[in-house]
Amino acid sequence: MEEMRFESKYRDKFVTRTINHAQPRPSWWRVRIEELVEEMKKVKKGKLEIITRTPGDFPVFAVSYGKTSPHRKVNWPSATGSPNPSVYANNDPQVIMAVAGIHSEECEGIVTLLNLISLLETGKDLRGKENPHLVELCSHYRLVILPCVNMDGRAVAPDCLCGCTHDDYLPLHSVLKNGEQLKWPALKEYFPMPMDELSQLGTYYNSEGYNIMLDCAPGNIKTPEAKAILQLADRERVDCFLNFHSCGGGSHVIPPSHLNYPRNMKTVFDIRNAWLEKQGRETDKEMKVRDGQSDINVAVTLATGAVALTFEMDALTLEPFDNKLKYGYDLLEAAMEHGLKEPLCPRNELLGK
Repeated sequence: MEEMRFESKYRDKFVTRTINHAQPRPSWWRVRIEELVEEMKKVKKGKLEIITRTPGDFPVFAVSYGKTSPHRKVNWPSATGSPNPSVYANNDPQVIMAVAGIHSEECEGIVTLLNLISLLETGKDLRGKENPHLVELCSHYRLVILPCVNMDGRAVAPDCLCGCTHDDYLPLHSVLKNGEQLKWPALKEYFPMPMDELSQLGTYYNSEGYNIMLDCAPGNIKTPEAKAILQLADRERVDCFLNFHSCGGGSHVIPPSHLNYPRNMKTVFDIRNAWLEKQGRETDKEMKVRDGQSDINVAVTLATGAVALTFEMDALTLEPFDNKLKYGYDLLEAAMEHGLKEPLCPRNELLGK
């Protein structure tokens, strides 16, 4: 574990960007670096770790709650070749790892996880509101929470995008010295971003220009952030990996990737429908499956067998900030309620053993 040093020695090099038309955030919408640090210093019931430091020398925090289970000395790939893959992990309680802020301007997940930590520490979230059902659900699991992975980007990203349009995004884009804006998805043609050709680095990235979400090439992981996520996921032998992001449309659970176990794909489908029900929306009758894009979720599954999903939260819609927090709470509840009905990651079933 890194020394418990909360601040970056390069902090003065990072300046928060402003963006047109963003609504003023409420006091409980705490997403700035100094606010994240303040919330981490309040942790008493959970175990606080700094799992790595970013290229910009910011800490990446992990907070864990619940007891750990005994583990055998075997990794998941080795266990998959055995008659009993669950020898890798047969967790009691099951382990859920929730991460946010991999793309730093996408702060709804950061808000969700900081409010979850407050609930677990004090019984009330940062609004001062109780959520006994969610707290009770959490008591059945070991939780490992990474409230903000991309701390470099967070040091420069705006506080929120509520009420903005896609045309307001210029301060967040990567811009070449010739003035060309590198927008999604074409920006994925670079890894890392061509730093010597840029006049502005976008907020997707850490300070070295890496998109942490896509830093998952076996044997060639580039960023300390991605390495720390994968090492922590293996150390904890996670059963479920919840990856919080934000988008410019309605909130949604991204369908599972082809690059997964069929049993995990069904679990994502079931959690997705459970979340839709909580939103009062029509559920999917047939499972939708994404193409085979690889990302950090796939890497976590390859390392642990865990079911992994990405949850996109609505960032732009002008609506009460409480609504945005409810989207995140509902996703956490949907995953945990599902895990009480059937195991989130029955490792023997993944391989039909």
